[in-house]
Amino acid sequence: MAVNMESLVARLEAVAARLEAQAGAPAAAKTTTPTPGAKTDAAGGVAPSVAAFDALIAGPLAELVAATGALGDAEIADATALFADAFNAERTVIECIASCRKPEMDALQSLLAPVGDLMTRVGAKSEGRRTDAFNHLKALAEASQCLSFVAHLGPDAGMSLPGPHVTETWQSAEFYANKVLVQHRNTEGGAAHAAWVSALKRLVSVATRDYAKEHHTTGPAWNPKGGDVRSFKPGGAAAGKAPPPPPPPPPPLPP
Repeated sequence: MAVNMESLVARLEAVAARLEAQAGAPAAAKTTTPTPGAKTDAAGGVAPSVAAFDALIAGPLAELVAATGALGDAEIADATALFADAFNAERTVIECIASCRKPEMDALQSLLAPVGDLMTRVGAKSEGRRTDAFNHLKALAEASQCLSFVAHLGPDAGMSLPGPHVTETWQSAEFYANKVLVQHRNTEGGAAHAAWVSALKRLVSVATRDYAKEHHTTGPAWNPKGGDVRSFKPGGAAAGKAPPPPPPPPPPLPP
């Protein structure tokens, strides 16, 4: 299928602009209406785990998008744009985790579905006919699995803790990332491909791993005093506890 490089470059530029806007937005614009009981910073703004993920998106992810633009490859640009979309979708999950109590399985699956769909679409880009971009696409497909750390259900679920899970994900992605380095070693434009691999490694193996270890050490840090996942709205509030009763009426006026 023919790919319109100009349209994909425009898409990458739009992704980059969105990430830059997040990085440069004033604090007031980044804050959300806290859910009753939600984990927030001292000023009552965005939860620390959400703010840290925003920094990951605006920093290492934006750097990967910029490195992709330098390659001038339509297939890699398309897959990287989907990869960035998956991180942005994960941001909604992170916000929900900070605002809501741990949900039942059906509600959790619904929450994670958009991220899972984008991860599947990234993986699909590496299937079918092999091209010069194959190793890049496989590296992205494997690396996208790092986002599934939010699906950790406990020690008996057969999944590593969030930090180690991200590390394992990169170990799988690194196999193909190293192939990219070999493929483009001593070639014209090879430095741009090496920079792309470095950006992907920093995002997954360093930034996402460190984020998961710090903010979701033993699993997703659901808020036991938060609201219901089914009522959660990104940037808004989920239904939490019932509001307190109204104050008693004033005493009657003297006659």
